[in-house]
Amino acid sequence: MSLVHNLSGEHNPFRRFTLFIFARFIEVPLLKLCFHILRGRYRRFGKMRWVRVLAGFLLARPFGYLGDTAKPMPYDEVLSLIDTLDGPIAVGACRCRIGHKSCSHPLETDIVIRTGYKAWMKAFPREYRQISKEEAKAIVKQTHELGMFHMIFVHCPVNLYNEYVICNCCTCGCVPYIINRELTQENYPLIDGYFMAQTDRSRCKACGKCIEVCPFSARQIVEGKSKTTGNCFGCGLCSYACPEKAITLRRLRDPILPRDEHGNAPPHHHAGLYHQHAPFKED
Repeated sequence: MSLVHNLSGEHNPFRRFTLFIFARFIEVPLLKLCFHILRGRYRRFGKMRWVRVLAGFLLARPFGYLGDTAKPMPYDEVLSLIDTLDGPIAVGACRCRIGHKSCSHPLETDIVIRTGYKAWMKAFPREYRQISKEEAKAIVKQTHELGMFHMIFVHCPVNLYNEYVICNCCTCGCVPYIINRELTQENYPLIDGYFMAQTDRSRCKACGKCIEVCPFSARQIVEGKSKTTGNCFGCGLCSYACPEKAITLRRLRDPILPRDEHGNAPPHHHAGLYHQHAPFKED
């Protein structure tokens, strides 16, 4: 396990090299192929049961647990994260949207941070540009106002400190989201959010706006009131969309311990396979 811990470390040269290789040669072709199999031109093939079983078990599952996945994060928390970042930030075109070209949402929304900055700036020096924290927050604000949700991606997620990009996502074009929805959370696990939607039933008018915006189909009208009935990932879209302010985000857990004063993982942190929490549902 110590070897896994060393190789998966945030600043380990081997992991950083694999992140660069992923950025330069693998990411966009892989996203494009997955999109067209699950939602695009090859979707008839992708709907075959045996294709989904093999894709889920042999490809999505090892990639999600060992290669790359994401954690949804509320808008306000993303802004706070940006404020705490040390080191440069850059932005470039969303890798999903330039891959499949099937989405009309804003393109320049891929905000690379920490070790992602060096990997993507080295791989695509003409396509990414350095930006300030204020510019990064303005991009997040723009996408938030368009009803998009935000995910922080983690490379080699046996170490949850390997955050490298802030993605501003949509249900029509975000390929990792689509893989999770099509091949299930078991096969391609998104990291459980640590904020969960909680409803004040006395204020809820059952208008259904929260159900419309929820990317994870986690809400339903039950006995004349909206509530969380599925696995809430804590993206926060429902709370921002509710006209009655009946939904708040309740902090349930911290997925990782705070970084030290230098922005590094705590010295006592040990790598290991990600273990999902029990889905949060309102009573």
